[in-house]
Amino acid sequence: MSHPTHFELSASDPVVEALPVAMRRDIAKVWRRRAMNERRASFVFADLHENLVAFAAEPDVLELSRTAVEDELRHAELCAELSRRYDPIVAPPEVALPVPSPEFPRRAPHVAQALFAALQSSVNETLATGYMGACLDQATGVWPREALRAILRDEVRHARIGWAVLASTRLSPADRANIAGTMPRLLEVCVGAWWAEVEPERSVELPEGHGGLARSDLLATVRETLSGVILPGLDHVGIDSGPARRWVEANAAEPA
Repeated sequence: MSHPTHFELSASDPVVEALPVAMRRDIAKVWRRRAMNERRASFVFADLHENLVAFAAEPDVLELSRTAVEDELRHAELCAELSRRYDPIVAPPEVALPVPSPEFPRRAPHVAQALFAALQSSVNETLATGYMGACLDQATGVWPREALRAILRDEVRHARIGWAVLASTRLSPADRANIAGTMPRLLEVCVGAWWAEVEPERSVELPEGHGGLARSDLLATVRETLSGVILPGLDHVGIDSGPARRWVEANAAEPA
């Protein structure tokens, strides 16, 4: 499976070019931060890929996790370029440092590996897919539409990695029960971290249509993705969604 190594934005975007300079500078900062986060995600997927090799995941799943590292690096370049399109003198993205691997004590290695895939892919990347899709629906400029569409296409593939692992025949009924019982904690960690990641984008009031969501839309998207995609997804791959469903119902308000 081959993926493009570079993505070129269109030469011009009348919607963006018509914005006041100060507003373009604020939007540029948002995309600059995203560039750093995408770079950080490449480290996470490199770690996940090693875990999935140890898990003995299917070859097509390993190919998805391997190329996900390259995808995230390409996303970082794309976000940085979009940031420059909004503001040519914006500072380059900060250096992204590797993210510590999550630990799942008192779990068999293959269960810990599956939980890592559930956290990073089934939950995090599925949330990212919902978020990017909502941003794309509202996007008005040529450049943000192009960038969001390219990133979203990859995020859908990245989410499939975790769902394939959770559906694996390597997981016994006891393993699945263990994962089901751990899902509330995974949701708490992932949703909290994900909210903290996008919250700085709300520090300034950005115009609609340039790759962000209003707070109310953001909350609605998170809830809809949890209830409409992640919970049914767990049931579909044979993981009891009951514990996760109870967590979602009890935590419908904005994360702390």
